[in-house]
Amino acid sequence: MKSFMKTIFTIALLASVPCYGFDDVKLDEKSSLFIVIDKSLPIVTAKYLGWAENWTWAGTKIKPDKLIAKDKSIAASHTGKIPNLDIDFTSTTRISNNQLVWKYDWSKKNDHPDAIGFGIEFNLQLDSPAFESPAQEAELLPGNQGWRWQPPGGQSIEVKFSPALAHLYFERQQKNKIRAMFFKAVNKGVEQTIMTVTVTGNKAKVSGPVALNYGEEDTRLWHKDILSDVDSPIDLSFLNAKDVPAGRHGFVKAKADQLVFEDGTPIKFWGANIMAYALFGTPDNEIKTHAKRMAQLGFNLMRIHHHDSSWVNPNIFKNQSDNTQELSETAFKKLDWWIKCLKDEGIYVWLDLHVGRAVTENDGIENFDELAKIRPAKNKKGKNKETGIERAEVKGFNYYNESIQKQMQRFNEAYLTHVNPFTKLAYKDDSAVIALLVTNENELTQHFGNALLSKKKIPIHNAIFMDDVKRFSEMSGLSYKKAWHTWEVGEPKIYLSDAEHRFNQKMLSHLRGLGAKSMLATTNSWGKMGLFGLPSLSDGDIIDAHSYGHAEEFNHNPRYNPGFLAWIGAAQVTGKPLSVTEWNIAPFPAADRFIAPIYIAGLANFQGWDAIMLYGYSQANLGKFAKGSNFSSFNDPAIMGLMPAAALLYRQNHVSPAKQNYELKLSKDDFFYKRQDPTTSKTIRTLLETSRFSVGLPDAKELPWLKGNKPDSGKVSIIADANKDFIPGTQNYIQSDTGELKRDWEKGIQTVNTPKSQVASGWIGGETISLQAVTFKIKTKKAVVAVQSLDGKDLKTAKQIFITVMARSMPAEKDNKLPFLTEPVMGGIDISAPAGLKLFPVNRLGEKGKFIPMDYAKGQYHIELDSKNETHWFILSGI
Repeated sequence: MKSFMKTIFTIALLASVPCYGFDDVKLDEKSSLFIVIDKSLPIVTAKYLGWAENWTWAGTKIKPDKLIAKDKSIAASHTGKIPNLDIDFTSTTRISNNQLVWKYDWSKKNDHPDAIGFGIEFNLQLDSPAFESPAQEAELLPGNQGWRWQPPGGQSIEVKFSPALAHLYFERQQKNKIRAMFFKAVNKGVEQTIMTVTVTGNKAKVSGPVALNYGEEDTRLWHKDILSDVDSPIDLSFLNAKDVPAGRHGFVKAKADQLVFEDGTPIKFWGANIMAYALFGTPDNEIKTHAKRMAQLGFNLMRIHHHDSSWVNPNIFKNQSDNTQELSETAFKKLDWWIKCLKDEGIYVWLDLHVGRAVTENDGIENFDELAKIRPAKNKKGKNKETGIERAEVKGFNYYNESIQKQMQRFNEAYLTHVNPFTKLAYKDDSAVIALLVTNENELTQHFGNALLSKKKIPIHNAIFMDDVKRFSEMSGLSYKKAWHTWEVGEPKIYLSDAEHRFNQKMLSHLRGLGAKSMLATTNSWGKMGLFGLPSLSDGDIIDAHSYGHAEEFNHNPRYNPGFLAWIGAAQVTGKPLSVTEWNIAPFPAADRFIAPIYIAGLANFQGWDAIMLYGYSQANLGKFAKGSNFSSFNDPAIMGLMPAAALLYRQNHVSPAKQNYELKLSKDDFFYKRQDPTTSKTIRTLLETSRFSVGLPDAKELPWLKGNKPDSGKVSIIADANKDFIPGTQNYIQSDTGELKRDWEKGIQTVNTPKSQVASGWIGGETISLQAVTFKIKTKKAVVAVQSLDGKDLKTAKQIFITVMARSMPAEKDNKLPFLTEPVMGGIDISAPAGLKLFPVNRLGEKGKFIPMDYAKGQYHIELDSKNETHWFILSGI
């Protein structure tokens, strides 16, 4: 089985759950080095780096081997290769008391006298928000022996090397970046280096990686293939019954910050992405099967994505290797069938218009050679391997190059006026299409604003850009000398917002002119974008966001550290609906990704978010895919196995909306002239899981088109301070103002406690968690257990109850090849419910098995979970 390590454990050592605190120095799974944590924030990280001759990357590859925890010490080993320096090495790491010691054995196969060098780069967060006072600078030890740092708080960390390093320095005199080079020139032979990391101070501690806390990993007891690729463990298609076929209520419209159909029916969407090869390679019979399965899983929305991307072949273009002027009839047949099958199951569609299209020199793009120089397509350096024709993506350039804009409009017209022979409707006229996205992950304020600068050596586009900056500066009164500094806050963000707005107006006006009736979105809040990127997003009918989480999301301390949902919350503009077209936990297979579906569903209900889409259902051909992947979660028990529970919770509003409503309303100067985002704003971080939160747009005379919206209804508290703590006192948990959602970041546990859904999730092993109608006594170290009403009644009176239990699920083979092996959840559940119910296991096909005997006393059922029941779903039913 693919795993980070092979493990040997003693239970006594591993009984505790990770507790992030000052001076927690941990062996890092990803880098095989170490990371220093303070208040859940990394304050020191490390990575290998090096260069061969002429600054060619060394190409370091690290492979963890095994981890052994025994008695009071931990040992790990890793192997490494540095191909461009002809070096192999092994590393053993020992952890005990207050030290971590690495022993490197280097095998240098050839001489590289002109190599730049190889070593470790240490990044220190000198201005970490975890610090209550300014941090002093690190000290380099004499004789290239290493370095020492004492952050605020009294603890210190010292890193020493023996023998001394070949080179030790602050990179470009940046005191937050230390480079420790084992060697510069490489001489053939073998040698050894010892690196010792010592932590001192009252609270000083060292620990192994989080993987240790899961306990012994004996996969012989794990369950194989628990989730079917084509069936659902429960049929939730009844949630779509009033929408079959999708579109019957008319087009979806934005009504203030909510979504409604034309007939006034309110609607919210739980969805996913189907993209790339899944669109064009999946056989027709499989498309129909999966559309039915999607409805059974609880989905009512699918986003069609990567239809145009250059790395997808075939895609929407007839012959993308030559040009992107003609659309493919074959591709349309697949899209038409997908839309038809989805509609038949009551599933709506989100269409992207531009994602990764690569134009060619035959597409009539003005000054194409400059695009090809800066934005080559993501394969073969931009050239088609067969024809040698240059190809280039247009992101950033589309805001200034009118010929690109015309090509985008030309595509939009051809795409949206195409008539689906199965529905007899053009895409623009199909009310099952809820929204159109103009361009994906493509904006100027954060990511592509630097694309046209002079240093890129694209003189024609740079001249267009500089002339545009000058015109805007003269009209607005901003400083021209400052406004073109696109990497800085202030005037550049105001200018770039206006440049995006002018592009948006052209594209949105064209779409409406075509007769498009769906909601329109411009691009996305993505990639840790600051609040200054929101104004131009508000040009659309709906604001869209992307955010990806990582392992241990529950342990983020919101006073100092944003989780992935904070970035979604930061995109909620007052008075505008919010969609999330991409979310997931990365990289695959993050061990605790199973916590995410219910976590996001609960918070989306609480905040009133309108459309939530997993990335993705599948990117691969659904007819022949046998791997695990972030991009293709359709077969992943740890994600798709939780989708029915999450869909029930979200679509049936099992979590109540927030009682209190706060709007962060900053001045123009604070909004544009400071970096405001979840990493800098305690207000965003601590309000997200506490009360309803939105961002008010500021007034700016330079942007007369920018109009802030008023909240739809109810009392709203206006907050002008971006750095206010809304968590009481020294509290180590965050709780919704309804009392229904609670997350303890020290224990890493989240609970959902509502009349119809009660969930315990995270490091729940060994805990007794008592909610309104359910008590959880789970033994498995980390898991999610959800108990939910299926008949619309409160759990205490419900006669149909759905139970989901899930823990780790990992591909059994190398390279994420299947089957999936899934950890059994062990322990007990006590449920208060009416007498006379029976417990049935549900298999991978959604079929009930023989009922399981259980005790019933004092109005409670006691359910005992063990590894013998190779199911992870149960129905407690009176039928």
